[in-house]
Amino acid sequence: MRNGGVARRAGLALLTALLLGGCSVVSTTTTAPTVAPDPLTSVSPGPALDLQLRPVLGVEKSDVADCTITAPPNPDPAVAASLCSEDRTYVYALGPAAVSGARVTGLETSLQGGRPVIQVRLDPRGASELSVITAQVMAEPVPRSQLAIVAHGRVQSAPVISEQIDGGVMILSGFATESDAQGAINFLIARPSPSATATGRTSAPTATSTAPSGTPSGSPSP
Repeated sequence: MRNGGVARRAGLALLTALLLGGCSVVSTTTTAPTVAPDPLTSVSPGPALDLQLRPVLGVEKSDVADCTITAPPNPDPAVAASLCSEDRTYVYALGPAAVSGARVTGLETSLQGGRPVIQVRLDPRGASELSVITAQVMAEPVPRSQLAIVAHGRVQSAPVISEQIDGGVMILSGFATESDAQGAINFLIARPSPSATATGRTSAPTATSTAPSGTPSGSPSP
């Protein structure tokens, strides 16, 4: 129970950071002179992370019956899914995963502007997949312009994509301390619980989001 509580707190810290900071990408192909942040810690994820980036097809407010207290495992990345937000207040209809944890080659905490961030490094295929999906969703109206970050059976955040993301490093920002960033990494690399069962909502909701375009958002505005 204690481990479950720690994992949930780390997940909520990650959700809070993503809501505050959103996510961006540092290009690895630019010719402009840049100074990469020095890594504070570096982690090789080992087996494929329990992480998926999925296009949002629709979103609606949840009710008591929609979201179980125990999150289901991440669904098959090749099929569409309906998942709850980490705080269980929204239900998202999601397309198949555009980028999966198998494409992540490393996780690092570093400082940018004096604030801790997480650098999620993707392999060439993952970088290409992220570029393609962001180019597709950026032209869509909300909520279809959102890209859901799914981990451990929940939508951790769903930022609105306002431009195509090129490059192979995704930056997660908004962490108050290095410890918070490291806790989020630990949450991402944690293996899913074998006792989790997919008992949450399975039907696809209708789109009702009114989140402002161009603003990172983990939950739609009411």
